Amino acid sequence: MSQQHKFEAEILIHDPADVPNAMQALAVHGFHFTANPDAIDECGPTVFGTVSTIVAEVSEDELYSLLRDIIGPVGDVAEWGFVK
Repeated sequence: MSQQHKFEAEILIHDPADVPNAMQALAVHGFHFTANPDAIDECGPTVFGTVSTIVAEVSEDELYSLLRDIIGPVGDVAEWGFVK
C-alpha cells in the first residue's frame, strides 16, 4: 500500500465573486478550500485561504502545477508542499 501525504497550499483569489467557482473547480480535483477571514489585503478585496488534500504517489510539483492551472485565472498560489 502506498503511503499517503497531506498536501497544503496557501492561495489567494483576487475577487471574492470568483470564490464559489474556484471552490467547485478545486473540489472536482479532490482539493478542500478553507478561507482565512483574518488575512486582509489592504489594497483590495482579495480572499486568502488554504487548500488541502491527501494524496499518494503524486509529487509536490505535480500538485502545484494542477493547483496553478485551477487558480491561475483568478488568483495565485503563494506557498505549497507536503505537511511534515
